[in-house]
Amino acid sequence: MELAAAIWTRSRRSLNAASLIFALTVSGWAQQAPLTGQKHQPAARQTRTIEYRNTTYGFSFTLPESWKGYRVQWSKWRGSVLRDDGSVAREYRGPELRIRHPKWTQENPREDIPIMIFTIAQWNDGPIVSAAPIEPAELGRNEKYVFAVPPRWDYDFSEGYEEAEKLLTPSSLHTFAPGK
Repeated sequence: MELAAAIWTRSRRSLNAASLIFALTVSGWAQQAPLTGQKHQPAARQTRTIEYRNTTYGFSFTLPESWKGYRVQWSKWRGSVLRDDGSVAREYRGPELRIRHPKWTQENPREDIPIMIFTIAQWNDGPIVSAAPIEPAELGRNEKYVFAVPPRWDYDFSEGYEEAEKLLTPSSLHTFAPGK
């Protein structure tokens, strides 16, 4: 019986010590955590955005509000698939669009946001689209098209290229089923 009482007393002491350590730990965390009800909390910075939407190809591209009034310019990309001997096996062409900053002028050109559009079959064939030994970088795809960034698109370091680099990411492109 004395043994059982001794064990019970030790268990209670261990339990009390563990409870005290737990309470102190929680108290320390609570003191470090910011109070959510404080009046002088910094406001969450919200960036307003606008969207370029293309239903023909099934994608949209998110831009900051500072790009309001942007223009879209269309051109064509060209690419080739080569044989092992270096001769051209197939040639491909496809649309490329450039989203142009509203402050772009002839006297002060700014970096465009280029997006190449490939069919899935073209993309899977891996055409070479420039003299650069770099492939286009995929931004996203839907069931019909792959959207990609051309190689070396920003190597001219035009004004605004840093902003364009930050914007031209897979998270800015959103795909959906293209129109008919």
